[in-house]
Amino acid sequence: MKLTTRMLGVALSAAVLGSALAGCGSTAATFTELPLPSEVPEDIIMQTAGIARDTPLLTVDGAEVPAEELLYWLSSYADQYAAWGMTDLTMDMGDGQTLGQYYLDSAVETATLYQLMENKAEELKMGWTKENQDSYDEQLQTMKESLAQQAGLDPETQSDRVDTELVRLISYMGLSQEGFFHINQASFLYNNLMEGLYGTEGTDAPDADKLNEAGVFHAKHILIKAEPVTDADGNVTDDGMAAAQAQAQALYDQLLAAEDPMTLFDQLMTENTDDVDSSGNVNGGTEGYTFGPGEMVDEFYEGTKALAEGEISQPIQSQYGYHIILRLSADNEAGYDKYAQVKMQDQIDQWMDEAQVERSETLESLDLQAFYDGLTTLRSDISAASQADSAPAETTAPETTAPVESTPAESQAPAETTAPTETAAPSETPAA
Repeated sequence: MKLTTRMLGVALSAAVLGSALAGCGSTAATFTELPLPSEVPEDIIMQTAGIARDTPLLTVDGAEVPAEELLYWLSSYADQYAAWGMTDLTMDMGDGQTLGQYYLDSAVETATLYQLMENKAEELKMGWTKENQDSYDEQLQTMKESLAQQAGLDPETQSDRVDTELVRLISYMGLSQEGFFHINQASFLYNNLMEGLYGTEGTDAPDADKLNEAGVFHAKHILIKAEPVTDADGNVTDDGMAAAQAQAQALYDQLLAAEDPMTLFDQLMTENTDDVDSSGNVNGGTEGYTFGPGEMVDEFYEGTKALAEGEISQPIQSQYGYHIILRLSADNEAGYDKYAQVKMQDQIDQWMDEAQVERSETLESLDLQAFYDGLTTLRSDISAASQADSAPAETTAPETTAPVESTPAESQAPAETTAPTETAAPSETPAA
């Protein structure tokens, strides 16, 4: 099974922990249980789905995934489409599949990935560390400070109110505090595994040969974008490729004749490339891009691969226009980081393909519409209670997180942030 759905994290960023490498002793993960506000039930899943929150709905290689975690993922996907007015989970999506079943299949895949992180971290002795715990606690504190600022509260003198708002936010997601903590562990464990297996001190640490074998390259380019010409009726009369090719060839000829083509490359790139941001700055700067398979358009990727380090390509056509590529060595920190990401992605694909996943009878009989409607009602109660507690008028109700779109390629790593923002590269960059 290969995961193709986009990943979602809970409202807590998880940093890459350079000190959490293989060989560190595992420690027990801990969290502080905060009092529940009166509007939050002891068991959110019992109230919304009619089953206890720790009811196993899924097993991944024998490890149980509790109801609250699987249903968290389901509601997260449902929330994304609810913003578009798609709230009827019984809607037929074709081939007999309902919208709710589509959400459920996506949730099962995501829950499988998260459970695998725990399974593999335990198996490979790369589990929770003191560094993980310290980082989690620090980031939770940062999250509290952000909530305090949004609610107009003083985190020092109104800490109880801040704690209440945190519990409300977690409950709004449909999670208990234990479930929130458990889901967030996955991104830390992912980083433990990635560093322990493929980091510079890992069991399969990178070197120059391994970088090349993994398809990790470093390059910069001069892009001459094709500018289509249209007539008065808006019809394209010239796709602009010929003009772009001529300009790119003239630049290449200058590089070919130069005594120091590397230095001239940077000058010509700064003066001529169309791969720039909205302020006119060169995307990637003078350092260029470090990338792996699938992250760039094929022509750029294959063009780079065909070059020796330090070699400059003739103009190469892509959908954007013409690229003059200078390949550089990826044997550096950025290359090592990319290698770890690429190798970990491949490893996750393998783990997902090999995972033995079983759905329980309880899962198959769940009324998904009733659960989501119940969660929606609970959210209204939470929002009303928050507003009633003298929250400033401009303070908005807690929002549930939505699946994050990762770019340039979809990541299978547990997401490290919940901000629903995209950082897609401008269309003229070589990013796929």
